[in-house]
Amino acid sequence: MSGNARAVTEDRAAWSFDAASLPHGERAAAWADAMRRLHLPFAGPSPDADAVGQVLAVTSPMGFDFALVSGGAQSIAGRTPGAEPGLWMGLLVEGEASLRTDAAPVALSPAMLIYGATGVDASLHFSGAFRQLFIRIPSVAIDARLLAPLAARVSIVEPGTMVGHALLSLLHSLATSLRNGHPGELGPIESALIELLVPVIAGSGGFAGKGGAMGQRARQYERICRTLESQLGDPDLTVQAIASAEGVSVRYLQQLFARFGQTVTGYLKSRRLERARAELASPLHAQLSISEICFRWGFNQSAHFSRAYRERFDEAPRDTRNRARRSGVG
Repeated sequence: MSGNARAVTEDRAAWSFDAASLPHGERAAAWADAMRRLHLPFAGPSPDADAVGQVLAVTSPMGFDFALVSGGAQSIAGRTPGAEPGLWMGLLVEGEASLRTDAAPVALSPAMLIYGATGVDASLHFSGAFRQLFIRIPSVAIDARLLAPLAARVSIVEPGTMVGHALLSLLHSLATSLRNGHPGELGPIESALIELLVPVIAGSGGFAGKGGAMGQRARQYERICRTLESQLGDPDLTVQAIASAEGVSVRYLQQLFARFGQTVTGYLKSRRLERARAELASPLHAQLSISEICFRWGFNQSAHFSRAYRERFDEAPRDTRNRARRSGVG
């Protein structure tokens, strides 16, 4: 068995890596391999530092990657070629780090969240021993909730709202759970993460943060989407009913959603499928049949639900549930 294999421990959707278990001369290359597995562009350790580090990682049923990375002075810089579209987040848990983009370097703290679209060039520098939480969210899980595609830059958020502080608390709790070897149920975490992250991103800038007509429309769109979230299980929810409840015409409602790259029916379908997927993977709903979950989220026919689910996630609902059960999540 190679040293690299000895350093990696895998258990279904979870894996870990410890460079300290390898001979000194093999550590740097093995550490770089571990960073590539996390889709992180590892630049290399500091010349006067050892490449000792640890990774504790787990992948959720919907494809979210959670990783707690610790190590010595080093840089994670550049972009990863061929990275799947999505969003990544980073949270400094311990140590000192700075983020460098095309602007001046910014010193990070555990009260700051950094995020960006995958493929954006940036560099993260750790000056000494550190612990950092990285999360990668596939585009299919978040695109339908964003007002517009993420800008090609890395953003820094210092939460100043209750939602922002709740998001930070959730991320720090995730880091603690990973560190202690208890990732727990990830299905509910996925949903909570998206629900908290979307308003934080919207509040940090973009259309909704602007004034004028565009900002007003963005805020109206967000408000309607929040209302729809509480009505996703209603199979009789129609474009006409939504427009009437909002006091606008059907044409205006359709144009409003079109401004943000959506259709009303497309948004409803996407969010219903995401909610159904979360329940299929959650042990809290293991007693429900696939058909019951289908009807809970506004689908009138199980056959239509199965076709739409496969088109969206490239697998059948049964496959999602079976994989969650095998991984010990469901």
